[in-house]
Amino acid sequence: MAVQDQSMAVSKPPMLALFTNVGNDSSRSVNWKVDAAFRPNEQLVDVLTCAKVTADAQGGVNVPSANGMPQVLMPAASIRKGGTVCPSVATGQQGKKSAALPGVRVSWAVVLTSMLFFVLGTTGHWD
Repeated sequence: MAVQDQSMAVSKPPMLALFTNVGNDSSRSVNWKVDAAFRPNEQLVDVLTCAKVTADAQGGVNVPSANGMPQVLMPAASIRKGGTVCPSVATGQQGKKSAALPGVRVSWAVVLTSMLFFVLGTTGHWD
């Protein structure tokens, strides 16, 4: 886990959750830079918005926040094709559970991450 200014990164492979408490009305922007969290040049998906992100040559990510909203990045290969989470960008094998997380498990990860974000966000600080 990394904390910097008003942002926080929590990693539980294969998931990297990125949070900020600057608020969606703030003019302040946050840019998350996390080193070597994934494989070099790995295709990632923000499972909250289904946006694609690519890891850099060292496996790190450098992504801006969008209006203070959290991001939960996972390798596209960890998300099952034909599942319930971001099916349009998932590249995991359909029906082979060992190669991809079932959609239900990813959905619970999103729910738990969102709850954490709201609990920390309502306190106004990370302390």
